[in-house]
Order: sequence, then structure tokens, then C-alpha cells
Amino acid sequence: MLRNLMMGALWLTLGFSHLSAEEQAVAQETPDIHPLSLETPENPNGNTNVISDLEFSPDSKMLAVAYGRYQALLQKSDPGLAIVWDVASGKRLATLNKYKDGVSSISFSSNGKLLATGSYDGTVQIWRGSNWSRQALIKVVSGPVTALDFSPDSTSIAVGTTVQGEVPMKPNLHLYQVATGREMISLRCPAIDVAGVQYSPDGKSLVYAGMNGVVQVWNVESGGSRTILQSDDMMLFSMTLSHDGRQIAAGGSPFQYKHKKWQIQIWDTDSGKLKQKKTEAGCMLSSVRFSPDDRWLIIASLESRVKLWNLSTGQLINLSQSGGDVAVSPDGKLLALAVENKVTLLEFKKLIEKR
Repeated sequence: MLRNLMMGALWLTLGFSHLSAEEQAVAQETPDIHPLSLETPENPNGNTNVISDLEFSPDSKMLAVAYGRYQALLQKSDPGLAIVWDVASGKRLATLNKYKDGVSSISFSSNGKLLATGSYDGTVQIWRGSNWSRQALIKVVSGPVTALDFSPDSTSIAVGTTVQGEVPMKPNLHLYQVATGREMISLRCPAIDVAGVQYSPDGKSLVYAGMNGVVQVWNVESGGSRTILQSDDMMLFSMTLSHDGRQIAAGGSPFQYKHKKWQIQIWDTDSGKLKQKKTEAGCMLSSVRFSPDDRWLIIASLESRVKLWNLSTGQLINLSQSGGDVAVSPDGKLLALAVENKVTLLEFKKLIEKR
């Protein structure tokens, strides 16, 4: 079944390296696969090519990719960079490299006119999509940036950080005005490391997750918050909100399994009720994303195959490769998988067709 599903996939490899022997064999057996090699970033220290985040533009025509590791974990300096690719042609539209550390997160505004990049150097940079000039440079005082998201009206941006020195009440969530870069408000997620942050579709709420098992919903207007999850037995690596705003999904590793299994929990946003939970073998779950129609949850792990989970039927499709991060184009046509310095684009609709 998986073999047939993969036969219709369109592969665009963002990488300098040639196809592996396994990929070449698949390409020979399936002539409708069209691999395309593109130039990769220069990488003098052997670190920059690691992909940390990726996102399609709202019109699905561009793919923005963040590269780089956290310098504190490296022996050599690695400034990182972000690249914007044209999906149809594979052309590099922009190379953004004004960072002192790795780029951790990336986000398009809902109108597609702006791109925000967050870095472990504690900055957020906002770029104009018209000519890729920088509109704003935001210096976040609380620490390295780990997550960010534009508000639906593109006027503000939410930024999550990891608090250095473990200061008990130091803010690690910040809202900034996009036009000026001015901080509007700062919050405290009850965790040292913010694993994810996302606005609700109406912009009235902000959902955020902390790595040490915390998920909360914060009301932007009233300032009140609701706790969806607070677990001493869960390390969260990814959080996502469904496109209709009705469901929150978060994934990570339960401590009782000693990281030999991953777990995903899905809650109803309004009631906070747990709707579904799935636990499977495989270390280091790295990313979860809803499909544009919210029918599927894409689950990525560096140490096991990428999975497509049908939330209505429970069907689970295993792809042939692993993935450090994933993104689905807003038009629902493409699934992007990132592993180290390579991004592979697959035809999402063909992956979920029954054969």
C-alpha cells in the first residue's frame, strides 16, 4: 500500500547532494517522480545546514526554511540563515543571513507580505516580501527565541523564548507591534522553554506550550489564562492549533517510557477536554501539524517514519522516510519533510488516497 502511495509523489530535494541509492532505485521504478537538486547554503563549519523550521507562504508558492543550531551546543560559531524558495521552479528567492546564532523559527504573516525569523541570538527580524528588505529588528531580552507566530491581522507577533539562568518569574512570552517592533505585553509561560506559540484564528487567544509538559490558552483581551495540560511526566517538543481553532495537538515523550516512545494528545480548545491520545514506539518526536482541512495530523520523528493520522477513522499511514520537521501547503497539495539539510516535497493528496 505504501509503495503505491509513494509512486505518485513529486520529489523536490533542496540539497546539493545526489540522490541516495535507495532514492535512485525508487526513481527508476516510478518515472513520474521528478527529483530536482538545488544549491544549498555554504556551510564552512558543518552546522548551518541543519533545518530547524519551515513554512509555506499563504498562497503556497513559497517555502521559507530556517537553518542553524543553537551556538551554545556547538564548538564552533554557527550564525545560521533563512532561505526562501520558489516552490514551482526551485529558485532561491532570498537568502537572509543577518544572524549571530542559528535561526530557530520562521513564520509568514497571513497576508503573505511579511516573513518573520527568530534566532537563538535573541532577535526577531521581520522582512518585507516585496524586496526582502528588513522592516524591523526586535531584540528580545528574555533569551534565545524558540517560537513565533503572527496575529491573523498581521499587526502583532507573539514570541516565545527559553529563559536563561532559570529566573523564576522572568517573562518568556512577548507580544510585539509589527510596524514598530515595540513590545506590547510580556507574559510568563510556566516553563523554562517555550516549545510552541500560536494565535487562534480570530486573534483573541494565544495558545502556548512549555517543554516541561505545559499547554495554556491566554485570552489576549482579558489577560486571563486556562491550563489545558500540566504534566510532570511529559516533555513536549511540538504544539499546533487546528485551522478552525477548535483543537490543540501537542506531542513529546512521556518520562515513564524513558524516551523510547512518543505520545500525542489532542484537546478541545474551548472545554479543555482530552479528545484523543496516541502513544507509539519511536524516540524524539519533533513536529506535529494539522492538514489544512484538519482531518489529518502529520507526525514527524527523526528516529522513525513520518506518519499521517486520520483523526476521524484512526487510519495511520507510515511514509518511507523520517522527518525532523514538516509543513503542509495551505492549498493542501504538498507535504514538505525536512531532514538535516534536505527538504523533500511530496504530493499530499496522493499520499492519503486509498489504493
